[in-house]
Amino acid sequence: MDNLQVKAILAGMFFGIWPLFMNRSGLTGNVSSVMFCMAVLIGVSPFAIYSNGLSIPTANWTMVALAGFFGAIGLLSFNSMLSNATPQNVGTLFVFMIVVQIVVPALYQTIMDGNISIRKIGGYTAAITAAFLLSK
Repeated sequence: MDNLQVKAILAGMFFGIWPLFMNRSGLTGNVSSVMFCMAVLIGVSPFAIYSNGLSIPTANWTMVALAGFFGAIGLLSFNSMLSNATPQNVGTLFVFMIVVQIVVPALYQTIMDGNISIRKIGGYTAAITAAFLLSK
């Protein structure tokens, strides 16, 4: 397993854990989004400072703004869902969100490849089936 795969596993593990804690925080969706952003800013700032921001001058700021915009809408939607979900249904809702999150980059990759294969159609079908079966 290479370094990027380990990082992907860790990201998936920690992205899977934090919402389960936030669901039990008692905060409303918008407030939990702000508190989460503040905690993340405190947590990542030392690493950003350490890296000296060398990529800032060459960044594509349109892409940065779009990523921030879509991330903000996603975070507000997600935390609103978390704050209204019960401990009994948060897992099911989380699974639906993750399946959609998996399908979006898969569709992007299909568009970038310029064609759709039977394997990809099978993958999309399997993702939908998994979400259905895991929610029962």
